[in-house]
Amino acid sequence: MQRFLQLFVTALLIGTSVSAPAAPAEKTTKATPKAATKPPAKPATTKATPAKTPAKPATKPAAPTVIAPLPDTPEIAELRRGFRFAFPIYEIMRTRAFQLGRAREAGIPNAVNFMLPRFTLADHTTRDITTPNNDTLYASIWLDLASGPIILTVPSLPGRYNSAALMSLTTDNTTIIGTRTGSQGGRYAIVGPGYSGPTPAGTTLVRSASNDAWLLIRVLVDGPKDLDNAVKAISGYAIDWADGRDIPVPTKAPAPLKPDARTFVNAVNEALARSADAPALQARAAQHAALGIGTGWDSLSPEKKALWTKSFPALMAELKNGMASAGELVKGWTYPRANIGDYGDDDDMRALVALGGLGALPRVEAMYLTARTDAAGAALDGSKAYTATLPPFLPVGGFWSLTMYQVEPDGRMFFVPNSLNRFAIGDRSPQLRANRDGSYDIFIQPTPPSGERIVNWLPAPKGKFALVWRAYLPKAELLDGSVRLPPVTVSELIE
Repeated sequence: MQRFLQLFVTALLIGTSVSAPAAPAEKTTKATPKAATKPPAKPATTKATPAKTPAKPATKPAAPTVIAPLPDTPEIAELRRGFRFAFPIYEIMRTRAFQLGRAREAGIPNAVNFMLPRFTLADHTTRDITTPNNDTLYASIWLDLASGPIILTVPSLPGRYNSAALMSLTTDNTTIIGTRTGSQGGRYAIVGPGYSGPTPAGTTLVRSASNDAWLLIRVLVDGPKDLDNAVKAISGYAIDWADGRDIPVPTKAPAPLKPDARTFVNAVNEALARSADAPALQARAAQHAALGIGTGWDSLSPEKKALWTKSFPALMAELKNGMASAGELVKGWTYPRANIGDYGDDDDMRALVALGGLGALPRVEAMYLTARTDAAGAALDGSKAYTATLPPFLPVGGFWSLTMYQVEPDGRMFFVPNSLNRFAIGDRSPQLRANRDGSYDIFIQPTPPSGERIVNWLPAPKGKFALVWRAYLPKAELLDGSVRLPPVTVSELIE
């Protein structure tokens, strides 16, 4: 029965975009379209010409709010530590609530422990997960493991990059199954931290560090003509659970994009409560009990509540640079620290990545290099033209891509529309032209260059932007820093 339901969900979501929030939900073929609403009839007009209303003077746009930095006090330092421990948990729950809401719009009232696939590449309408890639299809599975094992079936996909990354409530990657583990497929029993029952027959046991977990699947699309094959590949994944088990009820705490302090703390605490049998997680939360983390907003004194409320906007603003602040800057490119994707006690790093690259993989699986400035240290801006030169024979075992993002005021990064619907260039891009030595010159400007150079054009938005270079399955030369990318240089506009 559960397998039937999973197939139903997969069929329902083909051609839809559960993870694309900007546009209205697309109708499925089973839905009955609503009749078009006729505009109201225009009232009869007379020959009399109404008097013209004087035009209102144009109003100036409101100046952006300036958030004052927080004072350097022990009390603020304690609050910052608690906030940065809690922020990745909130971002996981916010993304979960959003995608489950999109599933409800698609006709699935409760998509906990269901696979929510996306059968189109992410584009400028994809805004639920910051810094999405334009290289792989995604599938999200929002797990609730409190009731027992969830069975994941992984297809055998030799020759096609694939990964199923199991992330805990704190965004650590606890297990990655896919190309790096042999692409042989199999059946895996995913269990929560307190599970002590038997391993289901024919499965390999995988233990999550929390009962709420996010399983994020990526399957490579090898160029536009490969999309149908990639859809078949990602459709080979499946989720099953024990017959007769109740489907867990989704979280009730609201998790908006811009919460206030009370909403933030309540959402985090609800998630922590569902992983009460995760001793490591609870021990870390207990370090921030005086701030209401794990204990509740209502347990706080009026003074603590006021401190949270007053400081919360500035705490959020401190994360604004995201992944650009979470690594080593070399020639304009930020190289991630070794603990990305598996952060240990480094809540600063974890929080910065949660804002700028939620769901980031560990470096052995993927390296993410971010550029926000040119060779002279000036911010990248669409008013200029640039060239990004990629060295020849890049040491990558999977694939690489260079992706363009517009930087939002809060630091999150998303695609922007352009005339070619091109958001990234990579080693699978059709007709990408290499130099004689095997290197690539990527032309970055708002307007298309003339002639053949358009195949190496990466469209830039009008304002500030950032570039992210991804290398999946990086080899030793990238991991140890032997190979570095040259800086992005200002160049003449190619017309």
